[in-house]
Amino acid sequence: MTLVDSLPPRPLGPEELMQLNAADALELAVPVEEEGRASGVLVATDAWVKGLAFDADAESWTVVETVSLSADVERIDGLQACEAEILRFRGIDPVEVTAEDAPGNFEPAVDDGTAPEGTD
Repeated sequence: MTLVDSLPPRPLGPEELMQLNAADALELAVPVEEEGRASGVLVATDAWVKGLAFDADAESWTVVETVSLSADVERIDGLQACEAEILRFRGIDPVEVTAEDAPGNFEPAVDDGTAPEGTD
């Protein structure tokens, strides 16, 4: 079973992210979003970084980018490349991202049965 196959068919909650971080197979698992459920996750080992994105239409996770780490490619470069691909997967041009619409402010469009804040 692959990492993506083991994820639930929905964005991840904080406890699930903590479980990913505790997994022996990974050194790092961080959400792209700063708050709420994560629909974009960066995972890393000492050899690679992967960008995972939740596809609400397919109700599944997909690997949108994998960067192999080497003496020429540091982890931070891999994390940034994977984050940019998650944004592209969402239809956002990472070059045009401003502080106001940066990933930490991104709210995934997943129907969880509740109304968005500020709506009646």
